[in-house]
Amino acid sequence: MDPREQDIVALKEKLAQGCRMLVMIGLFDFSGHISGRLPGSQTFFIHPMELSRAEVTPDDMIEATLEGQKVGSRLTLPDETPIHAAVYQARPDVNSVIHTHSQYAILPSIAGKDLIPVCHHAMIFGSVIPVYPDSEKITTFEQARRMVQILGGSRAVIMKGHGTVLAESSIEAAFGASERLEQNARLLVDASILGKPIPLPEEKIRRGASKTFSPSAVQKTWSYYLEKGRKAGIFWD
Repeated sequence: MDPREQDIVALKEKLAQGCRMLVMIGLFDFSGHISGRLPGSQTFFIHPMELSRAEVTPDDMIEATLEGQKVGSRLTLPDETPIHAAVYQARPDVNSVIHTHSQYAILPSIAGKDLIPVCHHAMIFGSVIPVYPDSEKITTFEQARRMVQILGGSRAVIMKGHGTVLAESSIEAAFGASERLEQNARLLVDASILGKPIPLPEEKIRRGASKTFSPSAVQKTWSYYLEKGRKAGIFWD
């Protein structure tokens, strides 16, 4: 097996692990999807529509082009594959995309409020997470490109009343960002019971973002949930 094939095998394994872990932490249910690509590649891998997110394995991952076309699998691409393809087209820095159906992250958008950072783990998202205002399912490139324009160079965008899209440099980072976004949203919503939440100062956000999401912090989060998943028996081996 040549080095690129080895990298693809490792990528598909991480995607299957990440998919099952996102189910475990409640960010996926019967919907939601995670994709990944090798840096610089013109194709990416994503899990199929017809299999439960809780049962996918590395061998189930479908290769797709940046135009959203399937490469050789008997399985079916998710309807929202254009979300992933459009992000990869626009963002060479992105190697993993996650679309979650987060419960807490969409609540502020439903109430017409901003999702702001209120804990240090959310510094990586900047002073406010942008919102894509259309809650309709994204199934076309026209819709996906409108969403990507709002995402811009950010890590995340909220799909109002629908879910979230996370764009990161690796599968591990995308998973960690997804977990942090929902954690922050939960704290924001819970704090609203006590009063008006106070956002983190922009100066602290600029100063602390890189520290709270260093490579070692990303790996720490991934390793924690990977081991938690193993102990819970959620994987295929």
